[in-house]
Amino acid sequence: MVENPYEKFSRMRREKLEGALALPLPVSIDDVGCEGVFDPWEHVIKGIHGGYSSESDDIMIEVLEAVRDGTTFELIRQKGFIAEFMLYVLSGHGLTEYGTSPRGAWPDQRDLWQLLIDKWKAYREVAWS
Repeated sequence: MVENPYEKFSRMRREKLEGALALPLPVSIDDVGCEGVFDPWEHVIKGIHGGYSSESDDIMIEVLEAVRDGTTFELIRQKGFIAEFMLYVLSGHGLTEYGTSPRGAWPDQRDLWQLLIDKWKAYREVAWS
């Protein structure tokens, strides 16, 4: 049986996210950016160099939580375009599904979403504490 293209793409996105979540967290700031250690800006979001600012981690975590909670429109009203832009980043990386707008996004891999939030928060604590 031939796998339909949407299911194949969804499976590939899931495998990528599972692989990222399986990586160990950095133990200290010296581990941040080392090969084989979880870095959300390398393993989850590629080509966006958010690791240069703690504010990038802060807003992305807020956006991930808003997607989880279905409060993306409220976050956009509160934070402005930066929250909306981060939703576009998530959508562009195949991490969210949406109807007619990425602004109302929901997680593609809903069962992995909280794990992603928790891992990103733990990374942020090591990277910026």
